[in-house]
Amino acid sequence: MVTQSLKSKKLSSQAVFARQTIQSNLLEGIVEVPSKLKNRLVEVILLPVVSEKHNAQSKEKAGSPLKRFAGAWVGEQLIREDQGNYETRDELL
Repeated sequence: MVTQSLKSKKLSSQAVFARQTIQSNLLEGIVEVPSKLKNRLVEVILLPVVSEKHNAQSKEKAGSPLKRFAGAWVGEQLIREDQGNYETRDELL
């Protein structure tokens, strides 16, 4: 693994990325390999995604975990029954 500063990508700290040379046929089923690159030695570089769109999506996902369930009920309509009368409680001192 190689560490390099990516100031042009507006990263404030050192960014980590992986770079490796492999046979392109090992990527079949993982990445769509163009026909001109099939059965050849290729270089694969993995970089972290740094974009405003990705950061916004991450923040949305970090919100309430219950958000994904909102509106998901597909059964009959849920109705809250009458809760009746509450007991009268003594006031706290």
